[in-house]
Amino acid sequence: MGGLLGATVSLHGSGQNRLMYKQRALGGAVRLLAIAVAACLAVFTPLAMAGHSSSGGFLETQLASAGSISIYPFDIVLGLAILALLASSAFLFTPDPVPANQLVVWLCIAYLGYQLFVVLPAAVLLHDMRPIDVLRDQEARFGLILVLVVYNVVLRYSRPALVVTLLDIAAAALAVWAVYAYLTEGQGVWVDGRFSVRVVWGGATLLFGWLFFTSLFYWPVRWWRVALAILAVGGIVLANHRSGFVALLAGFAMQMMATGRLTRRVVLTIAVIAVVGAGVYYGAPSVRASAAYSLRTMFSSTSDANAQDRVMRSRLGFDYFVEHPLGDYIWTHRYYLVNVGRDYAPHNFVVQLLSSQGIVATLLLFAIMGFTGLVAWRSRDDPLSAVTLAYLTFYLVFCLFNTTIDTFENIALFPVAVALILHQNRTLQDAAIVAPARLAAVDVSASS
Repeated sequence: MGGLLGATVSLHGSGQNRLMYKQRALGGAVRLLAIAVAACLAVFTPLAMAGHSSSGGFLETQLASAGSISIYPFDIVLGLAILALLASSAFLFTPDPVPANQLVVWLCIAYLGYQLFVVLPAAVLLHDMRPIDVLRDQEARFGLILVLVVYNVVLRYSRPALVVTLLDIAAAALAVWAVYAYLTEGQGVWVDGRFSVRVVWGGATLLFGWLFFTSLFYWPVRWWRVALAILAVGGIVLANHRSGFVALLAGFAMQMMATGRLTRRVVLTIAVIAVVGAGVYYGAPSVRASAAYSLRTMFSSTSDANAQDRVMRSRLGFDYFVEHPLGDYIWTHRYYLVNVGRDYAPHNFVVQLLSSQGIVATLLLFAIMGFTGLVAWRSRDDPLSAVTLAYLTFYLVFCLFNTTIDTFENIALFPVAVALILHQNRTLQDAAIVAPARLAAVDVSASS
């Protein structure tokens, strides 16, 4: 009888060992998948920005095909992200203990559900569109799933420092490429009879801004971090969007409000930028003229025809929303009530979202932005929370004057910022729970 009982216990133990081994193996596989997703996002972003063109460029590169369906670079990124989320949810799911984080996650799920169960059926049933065509039009919107993937998968199996480092490398590589392209080719565009330096797609400002804020406010003090921050400013100058300078000031102001201090490293960086800027002023006339014009007119909505056109389109886009509050660009392919020439979206993410996605989806997105910002502000004593809040401010202010809120090139940056804020909030909440428990354990051991 004892031998039978021993054998049963042994079999039970070996079964538990096998289960633990399987769980460990699954955890290792999901961890590798999580790192692969982070790496893909970091590689995809600068390539998409460097290869941006009006005809699609890198984003329209056909990698493969399945029947009549073509597969493009972002399809691979999105597919890998969904695979990682499914694998993590199926085998290693753990509920989120932080209510504020749960709210943001559920808002993301509600937005994705609205796209999948309202916008898609309405397009197919009411507007006679093919499901595959609708899904292709919606693909950028489904990019919001990256919030769930980065938060629930990538940051569960890797440290935030890895994600920040990967994007830093991507931003630095793109900035070096932009500087090289300027020195060897001197690229630019003519706008309203004025030559403007624009070596790289203007939306690349969003990646350069990431490098600026993380280099100055997240990492420990190193001289080469200061050099990277200066390189980031150089990239912003070579992208040459007036809104980039406005966004940089707004993000910097938010960082100062969140931390309440101006460090020696920041003062040093500003001083070096001023010196380098003076050198560029005298040594590169085209950059000087472009940057000076941008700085001089960045707060003026009537400075030139381009700025006036953007204001007009925002007004017309809002008029369209008033007439069609539940409308969607996927159904109508319209932003305006009238024909205003080139049919690009209003250069204001508030009006753009209202006119292109309707009131329901827009309110969900605004709620995600608002609650995420509130979470970050409450955790602003944490360095990563503060710098990510500053970057989120930078990102949204830039999008307030551009059509980049849902473009593929920068589709990873907003989700990464949101996910890092949620992750840090969860980490701080866990620390707040663990610390009293440890103190209580110490008191018990001391009394005994």
